[in-house]
Amino acid sequence: MNKNLSHPKGEHKKARNSELDLIPVDTFGGRVHVKWDSQATLTPLGQLAFFIEFLKTSSLFNEWIEQCPMIFSSPNAPNKRDILVHRQVNFVS
Repeated sequence: MNKNLSHPKGEHKKARNSELDLIPVDTFGGRVHVKWDSQATLTPLGQLAFFIEFLKTSSLFNEWIEQCPMIFSSPNAPNKRDILVHRQVNFVS
């Protein structure tokens, strides 16, 4: 057994580069880039962008829309998606 081989202690420090801090997230509105602020104690949207990506990737959101029992007979009626998503969240990309 070679005593010179050892596991390095801790994790390597990553270089701090603003481009590395941008995390691409696919949403229903297109791809956005989330910048993580490790110094902030609170963010207005928290993990919402990542949850939206999860809903899109897993198709759970589309299944929820399709399984909704709402039926409208008027030709002027909005579609189910517009009713269920009553508030649009805009991300800065």
